[in-house]
Amino acid sequence: MAKHSFSVPFSGSAPEIVAKARAAIEKAGGQFNGADSNGDFTVPTPAGAVKGTYSIAAQSFSVVITDKPFLVPGSAIESQVRKFLDKA
Repeated sequence: MAKHSFSVPFSGSAPEIVAKARAAIEKAGGQFNGADSNGDFTVPTPAGAVKGTYSIAAQSFSVVITDKPFLVPGSAIESQVRKFLDKA
């Protein structure tokens, strides 16, 4: 399955954006493993799990979706991640 990659610019510190990502993923019932520079995550959905990795360089939170349900477009996952990270 093709991977879907994207980056989300952020202000603030790496620990702050990682804390936001961790909170959003865990609130959705997922698992988040990693540190302030990189890690991985899994989020359950009704159609199946979404799995990916992240890395942080400068003020950019880069995500690679490594596995997703066939019926869920990568753009929909990207949109949801951007919403999670925009929340204060």
